[in-house]
Amino acid sequence: MFFVLSGFVITKSLLEKDKMGIFDFLKNFWARRAKRLFPALFLTTSVIILITFLFSSNESHHTTMSIETGLSSLVGLGNIYLASMATDYFSTTAELNAFTHTWSLGVEEQFYLLFPFLFWAFMNRAQNKKIFISILFLFTGLSLLFFLKNFEKNPIKAFYFVHSRFWELSIGSLVFIFSNQVQRNNGSLKKIFSNVSLILLPILLSIILIFLFDSKYPSIKEKYYNLLIVLLTAFFLLFSESKSSVIKLLQWKPIAFIGLLSYSLYLWHWPVVTFFRWTFGIKLELIPLILLLCFFLSSLSYKLVESPLRNSEWKWKSINQNGSFSPATLSIFFAICFIIFIRLILFPFYLDGMFYLGIPSKMKFKGVHNLLAPVSHNSETWNPIHCVLTDNNDIGKNISSEKCSFGIEFKNKRKYLVLGNSFSAAQVYMFQTIADKGAMVTITSTWGGAPAPNLSHNGKWDKINDYYWEKIIPQLMNELKANDVIIMVFDLYDYINSKERLSLLSNELSGFLTLCKQKQIKVIFQHAIPFMRESNCNPDLAQKQWWHEIKEPPCLYFSKTETLKRREPLNEKLVDLKQRHSNFFVMDLMDVFCPDEECRFIDKNGQYLYRDEFSHPSVEASILARPNLLKSLNDLN
Repeated sequence: MFFVLSGFVITKSLLEKDKMGIFDFLKNFWARRAKRLFPALFLTTSVIILITFLFSSNESHHTTMSIETGLSSLVGLGNIYLASMATDYFSTTAELNAFTHTWSLGVEEQFYLLFPFLFWAFMNRAQNKKIFISILFLFTGLSLLFFLKNFEKNPIKAFYFVHSRFWELSIGSLVFIFSNQVQRNNGSLKKIFSNVSLILLPILLSIILIFLFDSKYPSIKEKYYNLLIVLLTAFFLLFSESKSSVIKLLQWKPIAFIGLLSYSLYLWHWPVVTFFRWTFGIKLELIPLILLLCFFLSSLSYKLVESPLRNSEWKWKSINQNGSFSPATLSIFFAICFIIFIRLILFPFYLDGMFYLGIPSKMKFKGVHNLLAPVSHNSETWNPIHCVLTDNNDIGKNISSEKCSFGIEFKNKRKYLVLGNSFSAAQVYMFQTIADKGAMVTITSTWGGAPAPNLSHNGKWDKINDYYWEKIIPQLMNELKANDVIIMVFDLYDYINSKERLSLLSNELSGFLTLCKQKQIKVIFQHAIPFMRESNCNPDLAQKQWWHEIKEPPCLYFSKTETLKRREPLNEKLVDLKQRHSNFFVMDLMDVFCPDEECRFIDKNGQYLYRDEFSHPSVEASILARPNLLKSLNDLN
């Protein structure tokens, strides 16, 4: 809806300025966009980054992402940064990122780079307007095809990239061009549109509101909802030039006031919500305060920054007295200076914990970055540089059992090979106990790895996932002999709620177990642990701070009963595999990671069970799980 409206308004704005040379046309357009967008964005980014420094721990992954997203948004690249980090817009990581919402601003600003060129080249000459419309239709069709093709295959690209959103903006532009022609027509066509709109507008508005607020949608694929909402919005705009009661409603002063504040509201609403997620939580009784704060900050921003600077000449005594620098140039200059100031001056102090007002959680390691920390045991060191695939650039990398094992002196005895994604790297301390019992254990990992071969894997780790299963695992399995053991430790979250994916997992895992049976290799498969990523929490958020005197930390915890019920479909598949494959064993660590009736970040003894917001086990919990691992090993005999 936002993009359709934006394309509509931008085309109207350009049409009013089309009688210029190309240089003046572009300079005028970009100057107006810079004055409209940058001042309020710069204010919001500055204030929220400062608040982030004060109230969000420097060791939380979402904090670093939040700051980087904010800085990227200043130069119109917020969407590119989020896409590069493979950030699901509906994930916990996105919910704790104060600048996630700026992705749409990035898409819009990137649209502004191409569209004005096309507009000036064709729309300022009457004979070329048909060419412009034809080109716009062509780009709209190509963009829509890219969106529909990648919605399921590459959902991150389909969501964030401008070429997968261009069709939404261009449809708004086409609607304005057509409606503008209708309004210039004084004949029967205009009368028909005016009469039809009186009936059609209330119907369109009602349908749009139903789709926005009613969760009981018709049973059509999700990607077609986008198309449906875009078309409904386009038709609404097409018939909006009328005396309909709907238009009068939208011109009502309170609604018009929200329209004036819309950009500032857009900028401030998400950081305010995120701040409450960091501190007090989103509680029903706090919603009036959250709304009040959103409108208060938006009003201040609009009246003191957005409106004055939008309507001024930007000729300041010390910088731009003669107007030689355009607002676009000044915006880019200030953005770059601010980015340098934050990244090179303030950020290092923040990383040292100098700004954080809370008490950091005390644990061995926390945060995803520490998953790549070397781990020593006795005289041996497990170094992730040699044992972990972290991105697609690692294709061709060799993982050697000599460099990735504990207990190498026991290599002539039973060997244990650990396969997994980042969860196996997180649980290295658990596997040390195997070496203590006189056996060799080789620990490997690939980021984002699938828990069985031949499972489709979209996103930034697709190629290393295939490389891991096709090259690394067979190579390491060739070193195993009869009665050796493979331990599989994967994050199974993406398979819990999908019957289709569970069936694929079961089938592919069954094939892998058959291969292992032929080699007389036994397999231990780690069951799913609690879905702590849904708690909107991390170790520092889970720890009680001084601002939690009245309210508990804002973590959304779930009961053990509910967690077991959610993973029951997976459990049924694992039980079935165990019955069909005598070499298959399941290791369940639920009692370690959820020892009480409620699954929490911290147990009753004050022990941290998770190291980050992605449910990665902590070092402390991995050590607590050693007896469970030893019991599973004893069950093999």
